[in-house]
Amino acid sequence: MADAKIGVVLLNMGGPDSLDDVPKYLLNIFHDPDILDMPLGFLVRPWLSRRIVKKRAAASAERYRQIGGKTPLNAIAEKQAKVIQDALVKMEVPSVVVPGMRYWHPFTEEAIKQFVREKVELVVALSMYPAYSNATSGSSFKNFRYIMKRHLPGVPFTQIVQWPNLPAYVEFMRENVTTSLQSIGSDAWPKTAVLFSGHSVPVKRIKRGDPYQKQMEETYRLVCERLPREVKTVLGWQSAFGPAKWLEPDSKSLVSAIRAEGMEHLVVVPLGFVAENSETLWDIEIDLKTFALEQGFRQFVRIACPNEDGAVMRGLAELIAAAIGENSHGD
Repeated sequence: MADAKIGVVLLNMGGPDSLDDVPKYLLNIFHDPDILDMPLGFLVRPWLSRRIVKKRAAASAERYRQIGGKTPLNAIAEKQAKVIQDALVKMEVPSVVVPGMRYWHPFTEEAIKQFVREKVELVVALSMYPAYSNATSGSSFKNFRYIMKRHLPGVPFTQIVQWPNLPAYVEFMRENVTTSLQSIGSDAWPKTAVLFSGHSVPVKRIKRGDPYQKQMEETYRLVCERLPREVKTVLGWQSAFGPAKWLEPDSKSLVSAIRAEGMEHLVVVPLGFVAENSETLWDIEIDLKTFALEQGFRQFVRIACPNEDGAVMRGLAELIAAAIGENSHGD
């Protein structure tokens, strides 16, 4: 297999390329049974998804308008693919690396069809979610396996489903938090808090055995071990919606609590986000920032997502190369 051409698909969520795309994009999300998980979902989901989209589309479109009229995720994913492919070339791994989105173009099916044209002999699917959840990674891999059976039956594939403790990823956050803390000044560290904010999930998923929370907590712990002890660190959850109970504490509640403790400077780390998207650029950079400043924080600093950071992408390329070497495959 060393001389074979390898197809690598970077699995991610995707996002709308324009404001007009928002309703269709949301409908794709809520049509997914791993998102709207309920008894008799195949009967209820088509009606309920349309109702949710009708209710949420205008507000969602307004958020995208405020961050530039579209998601930056898709363009970043293309850059990530190029950096990873360049790294694999340097490792002498013949490969074609492309994004494969779950809910918008370029869809995973488009990536696999490209592999058909390229006549790849092995496919590697890499999750661009560091921590595994059935609602995100799980749905993406389920869709990937279905598409492989349709378009590349018999071609072996391997899956990299999680990497919450990838050293380059942990180091990226540590380095960027440290840089932010240095800009604030060590004299202010006793009144500085670092909030790690991850996407929340319904508690019922965790009770069913979803490893997401534990993996996010592992990443949080690894980064915090490398930060100055004078600085307070907390882990919160964002972007919950609907009546179900979601992971707590939510990030806004934590902001209020740590401000009440006398903290004056806030550094926010988007945890589990590998590329900028509406949840980093609007939920954190606009909504949470506005809230924090209203609470009385003197400074609000958000560190960037890895995006196409060379060290993180090389770390992912090393995972891919190792998976190719093992050449374990599904059915």
